[in-house]
Amino acid sequence: MELRMAARNPNHLKIILAIALNDIAQAIKDRMILGVIIGILLLILPSQLLPIILQNENTPLAVISGREPTALANALTNLPDTNAFTVNNLPDLQDAIASRNGNIIGLVLPEDFSVKVTTKEQINIQAYLTHWTESNDAAMLINHFEDKIHLLTDSPVEITIVDDQVYPDEDTRGSQVMFILQLVNAILITSLVLVPYLMMVEKETHTLDVLLVSPASLTDLVIGKSLVGVFYSAIAVIIVLLLNIKIVAHWPLLLLSVLSGITFAVIAGLFIGLSFENFQQATFTMSIVVMIAMAPAFIKLILTVSLPKVLDTIVTWLPSGQLAELLFMSLMQSVNLQSAMLGLSSIWIANFILFGLTISQIRRQMK
Repeated sequence: MELRMAARNPNHLKIILAIALNDIAQAIKDRMILGVIIGILLLILPSQLLPIILQNENTPLAVISGREPTALANALTNLPDTNAFTVNNLPDLQDAIASRNGNIIGLVLPEDFSVKVTTKEQINIQAYLTHWTESNDAAMLINHFEDKIHLLTDSPVEITIVDDQVYPDEDTRGSQVMFILQLVNAILITSLVLVPYLMMVEKETHTLDVLLVSPASLTDLVIGKSLVGVFYSAIAVIIVLLLNIKIVAHWPLLLLSVLSGITFAVIAGLFIGLSFENFQQATFTMSIVVMIAMAPAFIKLILTVSLPKVLDTIVTWLPSGQLAELLFMSLMQSVNLQSAMLGLSSIWIANFILFGLTISQIRRQMK
């Protein structure tokens, strides 16, 4: 009831905004926002910088499939400005190029490749590219590998793109996994840590007592802190997205998933902040909640062994497990609407349960 009144009363809205803006302004003054940005950058930069350090991010890479691709791949790799490796079939080729960033192309050699090399006839090679490959990069890759294969075989070479819309699928494991894990971290950990911290500051500095004898109510304070949590999480999410924006295929699903995850993290953070009186009591609980919240995402994306059916079901339907699956689905070629709706619904069921628990805490502390 009080939450509805706070939302409808203009004075309460002003108080809520004042609390949120004051916290944000204080965070800028105390450089807390800078700390959040640095923390997120430290989380994501290693995966972004590693290819640069290894100097292979911009080196043209060919994933080659065909009857006798190994010799050609080895010859291309021995060139100073080219990389290549082989796979057994077309699905493996598509999976390999979809799991990597950088200048990468999939090449399917014709069955008579060796004969064409021997007779010096024109070699026609089919090419595959990811959906995020820019047209100028595609042209560069085609010209590059036509020239290099011609150099190695002394045969005229023509590379033709047959599919420039290769997407990751549910079995793809590569750069997308790191992106999803970074995004889940940005969504969950930021609010799960900062929102309880903001509540603890109010309690330990006794500003909460001052607020409660002012026109502001505990409900105003809770909503104001929630907005601050959303603000911090949004900053973290934007940073991660800006570095991976080109691989997103379905923005509506991604944004709905992010919103659902942030709501879960903010409400959970509020519940923790309202349940304890000081940092010492809350710190251990926060660490346990963060580990439990993050574990399903790591298990779903990284663990390759099969779990017992009951455990796999639990992991799948916990909020971060569903969040990871929804975010990964937003990178794929098509969205299974039924799975997406079930996933979003399961997160919002958890949100409503946490919301009810948070409301009970608010009422208990207002007595």
